[in-house]
Amino acid sequence: MHRRDVLKGLAAIPFTGALASCEGKRDEKSHSEIVEVHLEGAIALVIQENKGNSLLAFSPRPKAGDEPHDLYFNGATRPAEQGKEYHFKLSAEGLHREKKPEINPGLNDFHFRTQKWRVGDSLVTIELPAPDKITFSGHRSPVTFKFDNRRAFMPTNHILKYEVKDASRVKLECSDSKLQCLQSPDSYPGVRRFFFEIGPKRALTYEASHSHAISFFNFILHQSFPDLEERFSLAPEYTGTTKQSGLTPRLTPAVFQYPDVQLKPASYIIDCEFSGPLVDTSAPPQAGG
Repeated sequence: MHRRDVLKGLAAIPFTGALASCEGKRDEKSHSEIVEVHLEGAIALVIQENKGNSLLAFSPRPKAGDEPHDLYFNGATRPAEQGKEYHFKLSAEGLHREKKPEINPGLNDFHFRTQKWRVGDSLVTIELPAPDKITFSGHRSPVTFKFDNRRAFMPTNHILKYEVKDASRVKLECSDSKLQCLQSPDSYPGVRRFFFEIGPKRALTYEASHSHAISFFNFILHQSFPDLEERFSLAPEYTGTTKQSGLTPRLTPAVFQYPDVQLKPASYIIDCEFSGPLVDTSAPPQAGG
């Protein structure tokens, strides 16, 4: 799914000075590790410029009468307990970066800016240091902005990548002691991963899943980013295939694509087809409901 190459450093004896310095940097780079945070499904991501470009990720709780959502942590086969608000915090130890992260251009259609935002009642909130990169994986779904009928392509996830010298120093804190805040089983040597997945509680048909994703994205704008709602709400239209096959939770073999690693069952079952918005701000979140 999301792989990286290991850099190699070569020693060169005859040259000193600037060349030796360059070799030192290359050698340091070759020993780095990667921490990845995967946000799958309807999770908004805010870059807080006023707080060292740290991130706050959250997923508003659906309003009464709408499809309820479940949280799956690290590919668990069962969702987290309903009715709770879960809070996570990734420690900044070893992640001393305050520069603006590099953002994959494929996220541009849903990368916004506002000074008016709030978190409100959320199923999950995640505090994160500034990453080196924000990217995504998989396909992007075609959608239409209601305001000007502009076509765009929305990813289903955000992936945050941190380059560190010692990934074991990076800790994830959980508000619920029942959750084991360890790295995902879908980690491998040199890459330490954490997965957060949000999606509808019940199985939906393909059309219903797409319609729900559009509706909930608009709800996130209305609830948390009111200044963005008019211009960036999505048109309530179905743009995919018309097949009626049900989408049901299932265990699928997760291929690690790393030498000598066996297949393990993992529950990549999230049917919420879109991610949330990626938003820049230099203002603190507003209080109130």
